[in-house]
Amino acid sequence: MAAVIVDLDIDEGDTFVMMVEFWSDVDNTLAIDIREDTFQGSFQFGKVNIPMVCTISPYATNVLEASVAYTLMIDLPSKGKYDIDQTIPSNERYRLIQGNVRVNQEVTV
Repeated sequence: MAAVIVDLDIDEGDTFVMMVEFWSDVDNTLAIDIREDTFQGSFQFGKVNIPMVCTISPYATNVLEASVAYTLMIDLPSKGKYDIDQTIPSNERYRLIQGNVRVNQEVTV
C-alpha cells in the first residue's frame, strides 16, 4: 500500500495536531475501528527527530490524533519531512501518510 502524500505548513512554536479518519467507503459512512492498531509518527528536520504522540480519539474509534507539544516545536529550520506508520495486530506495518514540511518561523517572543 502506498502512503498518502500530504505536505504541511506548520507554525513554529505552536502545538501541532493532525487528525486522520479511517473509513471503508468513499461516502464516509462505514467507520473502521482502529483501536487494536498502533501508530508512530515523527517530524524530521535534518538530524533532529521530533516524535508525535499518536492516540485514538476518545470520541470516535476511527480517528487517529497525532500531536506534538509546542515546547518541542521551537528553533526549527525552515523545512523538513514527516510520516505516520500503522501497525496492525498481525504485525504488518504500513506507512499511512508522509510529506514535506514548511515551517513558518516564529517572530513573537
